[in-house]
Amino acid sequence: MGAPRGTESTLLSGRGQSTLIGIVLLLGMVAIGSLGIFFVASDMLTDVEQESEHDRVEQGFIELSQQMTAVATNGDTSRSLNLDTGESGAVVMTNTGNIHIHGGEVDDNISIGAIEYEGEDGTKIAYQAGGVFRETMNQTQVKSAPPIHYEDETLSFPVVEIDDQGDLGSGDVTLTQTNTERVSSPSTIKNDVVTINVTSQYYLGWKQYFENQAGENAIGSHGEINKTHGYVEVKLGYTEIEGVFDHAVVANEDIVTKGNSDIEGSSLVADIDSINEIIEDMLDYDESKFKNIDENINNNQVSSGYYYAEDGLDTDKNDISELNLSNGNITIVIDGDMDISGPIKVVGWEGTENEVQIYTNGDLELNDGICVGECVYSPGESGNEPDQSLINSDRLQLYGKSDFEMSMKGNAHYEGIIYAPGESSINSNSGTQAIYGSVVIGVLDIRGTVDIVHDEGLSKFEPRVRSSGQLPPDITYLHVVKHDLSLEKN
Repeated sequence: MGAPRGTESTLLSGRGQSTLIGIVLLLGMVAIGSLGIFFVASDMLTDVEQESEHDRVEQGFIELSQQMTAVATNGDTSRSLNLDTGESGAVVMTNTGNIHIHGGEVDDNISIGAIEYEGEDGTKIAYQAGGVFRETMNQTQVKSAPPIHYEDETLSFPVVEIDDQGDLGSGDVTLTQTNTERVSSPSTIKNDVVTINVTSQYYLGWKQYFENQAGENAIGSHGEINKTHGYVEVKLGYTEIEGVFDHAVVANEDIVTKGNSDIEGSSLVADIDSINEIIEDMLDYDESKFKNIDENINNNQVSSGYYYAEDGLDTDKNDISELNLSNGNITIVIDGDMDISGPIKVVGWEGTENEVQIYTNGDLELNDGICVGECVYSPGESGNEPDQSLINSDRLQLYGKSDFEMSMKGNAHYEGIIYAPGESSINSNSGTQAIYGSVVIGVLDIRGTVDIVHDEGLSKFEPRVRSSGQLPPDITYLHVVKHDLSLEKN
C-alpha cells in the first residue's frame, strides 16, 4: 500500500534526520571512547613518570648517604654531588626522632633528623642517620643500610646528620663536616646487653634492618606512638632469660625424690617458658664464625671460641678433657646428643668473667664428671662434703630444649647450671650422683642416692644467652659518634 500523498516528503525528512542523529551519536561515542583512552593513557604516563622520579630520587638519596658517610668517617673536608629531589623537592628536618643506646656504663640519647621526599602518590623516600628508607602506603623498605659496623668485638654506630633544616631542590650540593661529637668513648660492654631504641617516622624500616642483621629474636618490642611516629627496641649481645637460679631446683611439675636423694637448697614449682626458639636460632649458626669442634681439639683441650658439633658430642670419639677459658668465652652448639664417659674440667677461668655455654637440641647421658676446676668432692666417697667457696657453677651453663633428657649413671657429677624448662627431665640410675649449681627442668624424678646442692653464689646470677645471628653476640666495646654536616646548594 502506498503512502498517502503529502506524507512522502515528511517520511523522507524523518529518515534523513534519523540518519543524521545516528551519525552524530556515533561520532560522540567515538569521541568519548577516544577521550577515555586519552585519560587512561595519561594516567599510565603519569604513573610511569612518577615511578621514574621515585627511582631517580632513591638513587640520589643512596648516593647522598654514601657521600655523607665518607665525609663524616674518612676525614674528607667536603664532597659535592648532583642530587635529584624530584619536581617538588625534598625537606631537610632536624630533631624528628631519637636513638637511645644503653649498655654497660653507656646511656645516651641522640636526636636525629631526616631528609624526606614525598611524591604525588604519597610515596616517601627518606635519609635518616645513615640509612635510606622507602615508604609506600604501610610498607617500608630499607634501600641503604645504616653504617653500623662490628669488628674485633667493637660495635661502632656513627650517626651522620645535617645540621640545619629547610627545603632542598635538585641540583649540585656540597657536604662539609661541621662538628663531630663522641657521644660515648669506647666503653666496655662485655657480657652485657646493648639496647638500641629508635623512635622514628620510619621505625618499620629500622625494624626490618635489625631483623635482617640480628634476627627476629633481637627485636624486643615495637609499635606506633602516634599517627606519624613509632618505635623499635633492639637487644644485641645477649638475651636475658628468666633469673630463677636462686633455687636449687625449679620444675614445671611436682618434684619427686626417693631413697637417699636429697636437695640442699630451696625448690620451686613454676611454669617457665621453654627456650626452643633460642636453641633453634643457635643451631642456625654463622658458618664463617663457628668452627668444627672435631678439628679444634688440641692436647685434649678446647680453647676460647665458637664451636659446633654436627653429630652430637661423644667423649669416646671427641677426646676432650679440658675447656680452657683463659683467653675468652667458649660457646658450643651441639646438634644431637651428648655422651660423657670421661671427665671434663673447665680451667683457666680464675681472675676472668669468662664462661662456657653449651646449647643442645638433644639429650645428655652423664657417666663421669663435668666440673669447674677441681670437683668439690667425688660422690660416693664418705667424709667429703661440698664446700660452697669451691663451687663455681656460673662458669658452666647447659641450655636444652623442652624435650631435653638428662640421665646420670654410676658416680656421675655435674657442676654448673642446667636450663631446659618444658617437658624435659632428669633421671638417675644405680650409683651415687650429684649436681652442684642449679637446675631448671620440666620433671625431676630422682631415686637412689642423688644430691642436688645449690650454689649460693647464684642468688644474683643473671645468665644471658648468646645469639648466633649475623650481628656478633660478644660486644666488648661500644663506640657511638655523632657527625654533623652542612649541606649547601652550589
